[in-house]
Amino acid sequence: MLAELERFYADYCSSIRREADALRGEKVPAVTEELFAIYENTGNRLTYEGVYFLRRKYLAVFGLKGILDGEERDILKLEEVIRDICGEECWALPAHVNRKADENWRIYVDLFASETAQTLAEITYLLKDRLSAEVSEEARREVMRRVLVPFAQSRAPYSHWEYGESNWCAVCGGSIGSAAIYLLGERAEQLTGEETETLRRILDRVCYSLEHYYLKSFAGDGACLEGLGYFTYGMTYFTGFAQQLYEFTGGKSDLFQNEKLAKIAAFQAKCYFPSGKTVSFADGFTDDTFRPGLTCYLAQKYPEAGIPPMEREAGLNDDNCYRWMGLYRNLAWTKDYTDFLRRGECAGMVNLKVASGEPNTAGSVKSEKLSGERSFAGTAASKAASSVREPAREAAASQIILPDAQWSICRSRNGAGMAAKGGHNGEPHNHNDVGSFFYLNGKEFLLADLGCGEYTRDYFSEKRYDFLCCRSLGHNVPLINDREQMPGSGYGCSSFEADGLGRTVIGFGGAYANPELKSLVRTLDWNEENGTLSVRDCFKMNGRLQSIKENLITEWEPEICGNTIRIKGKSGGCLVTVEGVDGAICRSRREFSDHGGIRRDVWLLQWEVPLEGAEGETQSCFRVEML
Repeated sequence: MLAELERFYADYCSSIRREADALRGEKVPAVTEELFAIYENTGNRLTYEGVYFLRRKYLAVFGLKGILDGEERDILKLEEVIRDICGEECWALPAHVNRKADENWRIYVDLFASETAQTLAEITYLLKDRLSAEVSEEARREVMRRVLVPFAQSRAPYSHWEYGESNWCAVCGGSIGSAAIYLLGERAEQLTGEETETLRRILDRVCYSLEHYYLKSFAGDGACLEGLGYFTYGMTYFTGFAQQLYEFTGGKSDLFQNEKLAKIAAFQAKCYFPSGKTVSFADGFTDDTFRPGLTCYLAQKYPEAGIPPMEREAGLNDDNCYRWMGLYRNLAWTKDYTDFLRRGECAGMVNLKVASGEPNTAGSVKSEKLSGERSFAGTAASKAASSVREPAREAAASQIILPDAQWSICRSRNGAGMAAKGGHNGEPHNHNDVGSFFYLNGKEFLLADLGCGEYTRDYFSEKRYDFLCCRSLGHNVPLINDREQMPGSGYGCSSFEADGLGRTVIGFGGAYANPELKSLVRTLDWNEENGTLSVRDCFKMNGRLQSIKENLITEWEPEICGNTIRIKGKSGGCLVTVEGVDGAICRSRREFSDHGGIRRDVWLLQWEVPLEGAEGETQSCFRVEML
């Protein structure tokens, strides 16, 4: 593992230098009124955001390059980029502001205004001896004006995110807290009484929201119901700020003392199959990546945390938003951890100087004292020494159970995999998918969970369940009287059991709001040896149902022969065998737009469950096996 992490670090540094060479002579693209208005006029987010995030790429690349090599040409380019971003009319995205209803729309603290503030604050701190005083002061002034002062002067909650149980809470709060420490904490002795109170108020509020709301967004077993990518997003900003706060307060505020964090840290590796593919529930992805910096930090701090397959490491260009907090920590925290492993001794979290191309440890602010007593919300506690060890791999258990999230993740010895979920239809980034499952053979999802769709205005409106990837029609669950599951937390799983040996039993009749359906119990039996999945759905009825249809979804064009469905990917396949059906399996092609806005074909497979002669109960059975 040490060699793999050292290889990643070397490749990552090389990619920074390559990107800097490619961008150095290019002009930063402009964000215009015309681009900003596209979302308002059409609901399309990608056009404006493509330019916005390319500008953040310039900021990240030349910030990283300046830290790595300190070349004058890179510092000059970085200063140009900082001035350009400070001159933007609005740091928030069009999707997050309402220009018609809010005359102060230019100053709104959303995810990306917060991230921009944190980025500028950290870069100008780490390169304070290289950047011109004028550029550093301009960045400081804009961060204070656009983010820190509006937040500090507001009444809590500032917006939905401050007391929201989602990644927004960590990203916005962690960014604001980090920027405040850099811009105010480092000047503690020169602060006015008003500035001292601003810093105190910001840190109190951020700590409170992170402890009482963000950490509550995780299930008791540590699962992030929003999806694996949102685990990475939120935890990057939580850990970045928490480490910085701990050092700044000399250990008096330690957000890491929450016992739930050990389970949260262990969640990431559980979502990876040996092939590198990932659980895609909610707005997740089948081929998600992990941030080595964050992962190294968690692996060092929590023995429960594992390292996913290194082939899924996230490099410089794997985050198309170019979020500085994670990109910089890919340098700092990976370097720290490899140094620890190489020395083979317990060294704790050390601070490295920015010199000789070595990046400084993220958030290594001095613990200068504010005048008067602090009143941080985080409870003070001594920091336990971190033992240096080879990072753990997630144990190759055949069945991983997350009982609070109601997820069951199964793996076989021959490369197949399956995951099923219970839950309810009011979860964060919800899809109507109670009782659903997916099946993969190696790297190919043959029975799919489509994961995250294209983010548009309608995707986050009452029209959300018009999108195939969000509605239950786009999941491997039945239709009752040709109707789908209902959205809302009241429609969900009545029972969930998993035995650790491959069996999962989910009761989810209540997801359909059909009074004639008394219960629906799905039993999934997994064979660890050969990757065969047997599914039995038992339907109990209060009255006479008109129709029950099984519904499966695949991204590969299927072949139907009698009671069998052959699904062939590029390198493998599966055979679905349906009991009690002969020649009545139908297929239909649909389209959906993925997160990148790419239209993709998918296929629905449906068959009627026999109701003839059923006296209050019927069942449907099918088997999925590798080809």
